[in-house]
Amino acid sequence: MLLTVTAYMPLLAQHNNMHNTKPTALGKRAEYDLYIDHLMVNYTGKEKMGMAINGGIPGPVLHFNEGDTAIIRVHNKLKNEETSIHWHGLLLPNEEDGVPYLTTAPIKAGQTHTFKFPLIQTGTYWYHSHTMLQEQSGIYGSIVIHPRGWNESMSMKEHVIMLSDWTDENPHEVLRNLKRGLDYYAIRKNSVQSWGEALAKGYLKDRAKTEWMRMPAMDVSDVYYNRLFINGKSDEVFANVKPGDSLRLRIINGSASSYQWVQYAGGKMKVVAADGIAVQPVEVDKILVAIAETYDVEIKIPDDGMAYEFRATAQDISGYSSLYFGNGMKMNAPTLPKLDYFAMMREMNNMGNMVGMDMPARPSGGSDMKGMKMEGEHQGHDMGNMKMENMDMKTDTTMKDIPMDTSMMQMKMDTTSMKEMNMQDTAMSNMDMSKMNMPARPSGGGDQSEVTLTYDMLRSPTPTVLNDKLPMREIKLSLTGNMIRYVWSFDNKTLSQSDKIVIRKGENVRMILVNNTMMRHPLHLHGHFFRFLNAQGENSPLKHTFDIAPMETVTIEFYANEEKDWFFHCHILYHMMAGMARVVSYENSPPNTQLTPKDQKKIFKEDRMLYFWGQTKIATDAVFGFANIVGNRGILGTTYRVSYKNQYEFQPDYQRFLDKRQFLSAYVGADIRNTFQVTENGKQIDRKVGVLGMRYLLPMFVQSELRVDHRGNVRFQLSRNDMPITRRLRLSLVGNSDWEYNIDFDYNIGKRFYIHVSYDSDYKYGAGLTVVW
Repeated sequence: MLLTVTAYMPLLAQHNNMHNTKPTALGKRAEYDLYIDHLMVNYTGKEKMGMAINGGIPGPVLHFNEGDTAIIRVHNKLKNEETSIHWHGLLLPNEEDGVPYLTTAPIKAGQTHTFKFPLIQTGTYWYHSHTMLQEQSGIYGSIVIHPRGWNESMSMKEHVIMLSDWTDENPHEVLRNLKRGLDYYAIRKNSVQSWGEALAKGYLKDRAKTEWMRMPAMDVSDVYYNRLFINGKSDEVFANVKPGDSLRLRIINGSASSYQWVQYAGGKMKVVAADGIAVQPVEVDKILVAIAETYDVEIKIPDDGMAYEFRATAQDISGYSSLYFGNGMKMNAPTLPKLDYFAMMREMNNMGNMVGMDMPARPSGGSDMKGMKMEGEHQGHDMGNMKMENMDMKTDTTMKDIPMDTSMMQMKMDTTSMKEMNMQDTAMSNMDMSKMNMPARPSGGGDQSEVTLTYDMLRSPTPTVLNDKLPMREIKLSLTGNMIRYVWSFDNKTLSQSDKIVIRKGENVRMILVNNTMMRHPLHLHGHFFRFLNAQGENSPLKHTFDIAPMETVTIEFYANEEKDWFFHCHILYHMMAGMARVVSYENSPPNTQLTPKDQKKIFKEDRMLYFWGQTKIATDAVFGFANIVGNRGILGTTYRVSYKNQYEFQPDYQRFLDKRQFLSAYVGADIRNTFQVTENGKQIDRKVGVLGMRYLLPMFVQSELRVDHRGNVRFQLSRNDMPITRRLRLSLVGNSDWEYNIDFDYNIGKRFYIHVSYDSDYKYGAGLTVVW
């Protein structure tokens, strides 16, 4: 063990020294030119504008050897847009990390930025744009770093598998739809959980309980995707294999917001690396790959000459992509069952009570659920059962007192060159020809039960303990959010509202993260590897990205050996853009040579974007609706109604949310109308008044409102909007103390169109078309 540590020391010294001087050329110069430009694509029968690297989606695989110096010129061919490239999982100088306005200058339209850094690690990684929502449009690709002296002809065959998701929508429009709560994505995924369906399936009480707690309908993902891809295709054959071959698959989840289940029809997958770092091999049938994670697995091609499917299925089971190994008859992986959202809702309600929880086996070791508070506005979690194999819990403590930089421990651990660690190959039995009409099942001797990977199965081949003689800084963060308004945060503060997390070089850092939301979140720390504390104790694995489940607590630890500022964020792209991000900052660092402090303030403004949307109902009685300009903390908007009898109503106001859950708000505005509802001195007059009021969201999503106008008139109002009666039918109700009331039904016929019927106390019956814009 000591000899192993000694072997790491020169590399460790190299890593530490490269922050004190500019990187110098080490080993071979590995040069690439990446050209970023728009590209018209047609994945669904419709031509759409995407973004490509070197004319393709995804971009090219960048191959390196450990010790190379990477020289990568990124050319921005976009006409009017900045761009960027972040090297996800790579340990490199801060200013090469590629986060625009934080570590690296943005690449302006028409400009070229040259990245230069030494490759001091091995494994499977990837790269992507960190500019706004460009990653969703296609700016991403994979990285493979082989160990020194790697010889392709002497090594196991390998294949890169880049998973991704595609939407025909403009990603900015996707985020706007999420912000406004448009439920068309739920309609497409059949995850609405309407009151009618709840009644028919015996879940009426559960549906009522969920709404009483002001929790939106269950879901495990936010966006409906038109296509899922493996290496840019939904269905592909990889013919460069022969029966009996062994193959190393380098799996990368480069999706913008899709967790993906991966399965292999030809047998079990042997997991040999996670996030580029070697782990003791473990054989599994299924892996839920969190967004931005990578796994290396080894598979064997059965001897029968069939083509066996590697399948990647969206966690919400809304679609999948396939890659077949071989040219024979196609043998499919098992189809995953559709999600039972009502059963998941019942589990969520149980979690809300903190009783009767049936949580899956989770990646962390011993999450403490006591006293954890669940915010009522959160939604969505995966309650799929996971099975955990017994693990060898013996640990070697001989390295406990040896000073170590665990962010560097992985540098010799890539399992490309790692020998089997007393793990026997799974026997790959031939297909039973009498069952050719059945999906291929995992084969192998002994236990035929399905095994799903959990983090607790990931064991580092060597201890990863930190030097306990160094000071330990402890940082606690809660993952928080408002699913109703789609605002995501840490400790109820979006990035724009937060301060930097300040740490000091030379200390150990322990981060304790508590997920108080009902969504999973893949969290990524730039520029560092950390110990993910799990059931393996001193042999906890090293990672740069991890999944944290609803109501879970996770602890990570790392040695602080960097400088300057590093991004820490949720890797669901839309969560990050909605505020779930922080900056980890080393105190007393030298200034950034590419950016000024004024430049760096720009990254804190990304979640402050304003969104404009509205709704117009064109009906037989009137044209009416609303229009809003919406930010994280406030809404400027108006409701309006204009009849065909020259009647009009306008109620503009500015609403400011006051509490962390954004249930309570105050507003100031006006009520302008000529509907002659006000009597003064015995005469009916127009109403033109200024108003002050308060709004509070009650259980069952009932909006209460109390206001007073400048004449001293008080009005109280209750309303409920968009109550799902069936999958596509919505009910809205409003009534107030002025004896005004309205009953409104809308039936969805398309993404932005509804058939509308209503009865209003002033305008009587009406029918027509609702347009959401």
